[in-house]
Amino acid sequence: MKKILFGSRIFTPELIIFDKDGTLVDFESTWVPLLDMRVQQILDRLGAGFQKKTMKEELYSSIGVSANSIDPRGPFPQTSTAEDEVIAAAVLYRHGIPWQRAKKIVRESMIEAEKALDRPKYAKLLPGTRETLSSLHNHGIRLAVATADLTGITNAILKRLDIDGLFDIVLGADSVQRDKPDTEMIETAVSSIGATPERVAFVGDTVNDMEMGRQSGIGLVVGVLEGGVTPREYLEELADLVIDSVRDIRAAGR
Repeated sequence: MKKILFGSRIFTPELIIFDKDGTLVDFESTWVPLLDMRVQQILDRLGAGFQKKTMKEELYSSIGVSANSIDPRGPFPQTSTAEDEVIAAAVLYRHGIPWQRAKKIVRESMIEAEKALDRPKYAKLLPGTRETLSSLHNHGIRLAVATADLTGITNAILKRLDIDGLFDIVLGADSVQRDKPDTEMIETAVSSIGATPERVAFVGDTVNDMEMGRQSGIGLVVGVLEGGVTPREYLEELADLVIDSVRDIRAAGR
């Protein structure tokens, strides 16, 4: 098996599992426009009698987003679409909209926002990522994606970025029963590939990612900074090591 450097640490993986947004793809380039579109769709569906400016502010703050910052330990960098729907519906409910109607408004808004935005067009692959993944693939390392995004959209994004053929398995939140930080995604990838858990590395950019990796008992949990919004010190609380970029993963001896 090929020895791989993660920063300055040598590890011999059979399988490397990557998160997508904030790890391979710039988080803000896709998710901020989608959030803006979701909020606008929700506001458009509300009738008269609502303070839409106040509602808008609450929809953003409920997910941990303000005018100038994203809370790295808030929902936005970590939640699945299903969780986002519950959070937004709760805001509408607090403003007097019955729960079932609130859920319907949010669900329709989420669907329309996705159609209107065509998110794969917004996805920006982080610098050097394609080269790193291609090198790992060429060295015989099996690769996987485990993301809180939906599987179909993830596959569309990977295809548009021309890296879909490098992965043996792609798992989204809708591929499993229990989303991050539950370990089901990692366990599914490991069992599907037939890898030895001690020879598996996971690379992600959020506290959720680090918790999932740590709880899974795999051999190496790596936090990455470029592309995400989580500070190094938060990742270091749970990661085995933190690297600046996916570009810091390379075959030993190169």
